[in-house]
Amino acid sequence: MKQILIRKALLSVLYLFIVSFVAFFLSQNMPGDPAKIIANLHRDQEAPEYVVERVRQQYGFDRGWGEQYWSWLNRVRQGDLGYSVRTHLPVTLEIQQRLPITLKLAMATFLVTICISFPLGIYAGVTANRFADLSIQALSWVGYSFPVFLLGNILIWLFSVRLSLLPALGHETALHFILPVTALSLQLSGWLTHVIRASVKEMGSRHFVLVAKAKGLPRHRIVWLYLLRPALLPVVTALLMQLGDLVSGSLIVETVFAWNGLGRLLIESILARDFTVIQGIVLYFGAVFAVLNVLIDFLYLSLDPSTARHLSGVQ
Repeated sequence: MKQILIRKALLSVLYLFIVSFVAFFLSQNMPGDPAKIIANLHRDQEAPEYVVERVRQQYGFDRGWGEQYWSWLNRVRQGDLGYSVRTHLPVTLEIQQRLPITLKLAMATFLVTICISFPLGIYAGVTANRFADLSIQALSWVGYSFPVFLLGNILIWLFSVRLSLLPALGHETALHFILPVTALSLQLSGWLTHVIRASVKEMGSRHFVLVAKAKGLPRHRIVWLYLLRPALLPVVTALLMQLGDLVSGSLIVETVFAWNGLGRLLIESILARDFTVIQGIVLYFGAVFAVLNVLIDFLYLSLDPSTARHLSGVQ
């Protein structure tokens, strides 16, 4: 198990290296001359050419992109992500300031998603192909099919504009959490409900469950004693994948509801061509996915040690 996790950690390092290269390459090849964009920030008139040239030399844009990438990668290894060209603040400080806001939204959404998905998924799996199961499947597919930005705007129009019940923008109070968390959790819980239902339904046809039913055990005892633990394996993977979806979902939700988190910071940086912040945030998101990937394998091995044979390639 230890060797498998070490190998996965090394693969994650390679993955981060690839992510860093892609982030750097894409940000450096965005439309427009970055030297001109930086030189003309906070100016009413266009900067002279000598100012643009000085900025180009200051930021190293006059060097080859390979040399620029290697220089940036060396700084990243030392924990230096550079400085924002808009605010002139360190990128690490920008991320640290916005990260708690994104984490609050993600954790609240994650908890609500679990509270919705587990009861519905288990009940649908136990009552497979009956009216309750079909109804839950239909509702969950509707929730999953709705784009987050559309669902968010519908919630704002209904509960903020028409009914004036909830605030639409900001994140100052607990009431500000309701609409964005609802928009994210309704979509995420749709997919997770189907995963839980499929896992519970599959385990319900196993021999040991059929024997328990034949003995006349109550349904709730069968669910708690025989179904849940073996059904958790694919569900754990789905839960951790949901954390990854929260990262991408926050990009949209934070923009729609004006939350000053990492998602909104990334959108603002893209619009402003703030390439150092873009690179830093993309690298941070890549690190989150890399950690989740290792964590998924760890939980797989913990819940089912026989999985180690498949992960290690042992026949």
